[in-house]
Amino acid sequence: MLTAFQKLGWNRSCPRVWIESTRLAQLGFEPGTFLDVQLKANNTLHMVPVGHQTRNRVSHRELSGLPCPIIDLNSQRLLSEFQGHTEIKLVASYKKLQVSPSVRSFHIRQHRGQGLPLPTIEYFAGGSTLTSAITDDLRFKLVGAVELSPRFASHFALEHPGVPLFQCDVRDLDPSDLPPAAVMFASLPCTCFSPAGTAKKRLSGLNELGDSGDLFLSFAHHVAAHMPLAVMVENVPGFFGETTIAGRVLMAHLERLGYHVHYFELKPWDEWAEPQDRRRGVMVATLFSRFYPSIPMTPFAGTAGDYLDPPDPIRDRQEAERIRNRIAGRHCHMARHRAAGNRFGFSVINHQSRKVPTILRSYWKVNVGPFVQCEGGVRLLRVAEIERLMGFAPKKGFTSRSYSTAVEILGQGVQTRIFRQLIRQLGDFLEHMLTTGKMPLHFSTRRCL
Repeated sequence: MLTAFQKLGWNRSCPRVWIESTRLAQLGFEPGTFLDVQLKANNTLHMVPVGHQTRNRVSHRELSGLPCPIIDLNSQRLLSEFQGHTEIKLVASYKKLQVSPSVRSFHIRQHRGQGLPLPTIEYFAGGSTLTSAITDDLRFKLVGAVELSPRFASHFALEHPGVPLFQCDVRDLDPSDLPPAAVMFASLPCTCFSPAGTAKKRLSGLNELGDSGDLFLSFAHHVAAHMPLAVMVENVPGFFGETTIAGRVLMAHLERLGYHVHYFELKPWDEWAEPQDRRRGVMVATLFSRFYPSIPMTPFAGTAGDYLDPPDPIRDRQEAERIRNRIAGRHCHMARHRAAGNRFGFSVINHQSRKVPTILRSYWKVNVGPFVQCEGGVRLLRVAEIERLMGFAPKKGFTSRSYSTAVEILGQGVQTRIFRQLIRQLGDFLEHMLTTGKMPLHFSTRRCL
């Protein structure tokens, strides 16, 4: 028994099946043998050797001094149902050979032929900061989302009640449980790859062994099963860096599946006019050609005050008093570290600050900045202020959520303004490719720069 996969060839505008292997002789398909070829159910070609003359015959060529059998089919009559496919599956036993389009090829043809909007699945959806950017573009229709955390899934369901939600570990989720997807987005957990997470969990050089470090493997399995037209993955730059293998393995795997992969790093403050310099790595893979984003190259020219609430002496003083003791404790802690020669501290911003440090998901614990200088000391950023800094405007708001949950959702989320632009560009690219089959001119030009 032999099962194999190979590319479907083309010759004179007609599909071509070319099978060349010394194994054919062992399976009863000797050079010179005539073949009976019939197209049967499920677009499957059935081939058996026969003793009488037919239109098809096993040929051969010399390979290392031995005859190597070749089956060459290039018939519009036999292969009309193979039009639009890219890959075939071969199943062979003694004197019996079946050839059919692979499931992967079936998915590719289905996606290419369905038009807009494109069915989309989001993995590791969190509290929907990326989801907001996806659903803002009507060319993408979210048909499913995967999120393990009950708290985050609860907020996702509140924001997007019409989207089927799979609240489970992606390792336990079979790809067939999800609807077909033409586009996949994934914000893989970064706790095993960020500098803070690596240090806290002592994972230097062992990032993939962390509790979420292997999730990219399950995601890659889903991509291989569905073969969407496009895949976008975002994470901390360290996920794709030289000290870890996760991102590089994922990209290499997708390239071997037939994707065109491009990786780039987001520099929000320098290039996207964002107040918060939350650097992320982004990988985009498509079945058409490489996707090159248009980066504005516009540095942030405003101040933090454009996103903070106006000063309110009474409210500010109350909020500063609320965390006064914890801030004093942090000062003592920092003093001990400075005495030991360690660089350790927290950041403070005001309305004139030109840059806002990255807001982490643990910000609510009052163990790291940025804190806001105000009447009576320093205060925490308010949820509405973090929303503005992240570019995320939740439909239902966080009124029914605790401050800690709201901050965790925002702190582990994406800068929605940037991803709204990236997803719009990806939508333009996919729409153009589906309509014309040719790479947009501005993408071709950008590739040559």
